[in-house]
Amino acid sequence: MRILYIGNVQGFGNAGRFYLIPQKLVNGFTRNDHNVYPFNDRDYARSSTLFGSRKFGIVPLNRKVLEVCAEFRPDLVLLGHCEMVWNRSLDQMRRLCPGVKIVYRNVDPLNDAGNVEDIDRRAGVVDGIFLTTAGARLKRFARPETFVAFMPIPIDPSIETGRSFAAADHRFDLFFAGGRVGRADVRGARIRRIMHELPELRFALHGASFNQDYVFGQHYLDRLAQAKMGLSLSKSNDDYFYASDRMAQYLGNGLLTFLQRGAGFEELFEESELAYYRDEDELLRKLRHFQSEDVAWRIVAEGGWRKAHAVFDCKLVARYMLETIFELPLSHDYRWPTEVHRVAA
Repeated sequence: MRILYIGNVQGFGNAGRFYLIPQKLVNGFTRNDHNVYPFNDRDYARSSTLFGSRKFGIVPLNRKVLEVCAEFRPDLVLLGHCEMVWNRSLDQMRRLCPGVKIVYRNVDPLNDAGNVEDIDRRAGVVDGIFLTTAGARLKRFARPETFVAFMPIPIDPSIETGRSFAAADHRFDLFFAGGRVGRADVRGARIRRIMHELPELRFALHGASFNQDYVFGQHYLDRLAQAKMGLSLSKSNDDYFYASDRMAQYLGNGLLTFLQRGAGFEELFEESELAYYRDEDELLRKLRHFQSEDVAWRIVAEGGWRKAHAVFDCKLVARYMLETIFELPLSHDYRWPTEVHRVAA
């Protein structure tokens, strides 16, 4: 089928973000033998105005989206955040392409009020919504016109090529990279405690509240390859099966991944595949243990790497999404929650 992916993918300035979710989904659909046309809405909005303003590019962007639909005639339109694409443009897509399915995906946590507003804006307009949180909280977004389902963060074997557990030498013991951290975010304080109590660890810390040393592109993946362990800290640890995409990046590149209990991943990953911890004291104990046990950390890291690549391969994730969208029988024993939330008209 023909799939139009509208979102912050490829385009003029995304070479440094080739390892993020949009490109993995494009690759996953392609490996399922579908023709994918990526359209970068943000780039088009900026490039359509004299001063490179996204704000003033909204009108030409929506015209262009409809022009692309008329020319490509997609069977499926998959929307990333796409906040500049109007809902009325989605209605016009249906008139241009009778029978087209329009689906929205959102990979941010549900404890963010602005993100919930973004999801609510599409509910009732699109045919389906995929979120990276699972469980009963999804039902609030379901409408008679719109199903809601979980999707895991995909892993792409052509992107996540690292094997940290197999490397002979490592420059760093513990890796963490993040964006700006707000006052209510506990991640900065947690890492500072680790630095204070375990000064012998060699840290690779990028961004967050530590420095402005943000890393992107292949440089980011090179840094991962130089580290033994990765700290998978998310903004939310209360939502079922929610984790930021750094968890997939760490596991996919063979780092020993530390994850706080509480989000339900214990149902999927064994103790021999992830370094789980309940609180900061347990985190510190396990960091000390694995830092001093070179064989032990490699065994757990390799177990997590094998499980993550087997379960979260982007080809499987894309296939599951298509089977859910088009209400086809599931062709695989997917290991993640597959409940689809619907409400009657």
